[in-house]
Amino acid sequence: MTLINAPVQLFYLLTHPEVRKNHALEHATIHVLEELVPVKLSGVSNPNGFIIQGVSDPYLVLQAAHEAKRRLLSDEKDLAVHPQCGTTSVVTALVFAILFIVFSIFFGLFSFVNLLLSLVLGAILGNVLSPWVQRYITTDWRVHDVEIENAELIIRGWSAHGVFVHTRKGDVKWSIR
Repeated sequence: MTLINAPVQLFYLLTHPEVRKNHALEHATIHVLEELVPVKLSGVSNPNGFIIQGVSDPYLVLQAAHEAKRRLLSDEKDLAVHPQCGTTSVVTALVFAILFIVFSIFFGLFSFVNLLLSLVLGAILGNVLSPWVQRYITTDWRVHDVEIENAELIIRGWSAHGVFVHTRKGDVKWSIR
């Protein structure tokens, strides 16, 4: 996620509940994979699933996705939040912009001190607020109605780009006792 396309992706997350669930499942899958493979991974979610970049074994990713779903449904809600999520960049940039505007209004139009103070506080507050934003706004850990279908290797050019995990909205079976 870059600062250029981040607002579009954020809007998409806010208006598409299935993407929020896939985003939670993506984060949880990355957590599970990071327990197995000591590499830095990234991912992107959409309504049809999510891609995990940095690993090229579809079977491993599929198994991790199933384990991630099982753990989310076992109340490990924290798996839906990831410290390297692009949400952190968006929140940090937003906090910086708001602080810079507020400081400029209250302390003068523009100064290096306002800029520096906004940058430092924006970085600190962005990292503090990001887990909350992920937990309550950009992810939804309640993935009981998400079915994991399959995983496929994505090839771009001559190398593996990542693994796409296909999901779909499944039927929820309720039992009344």
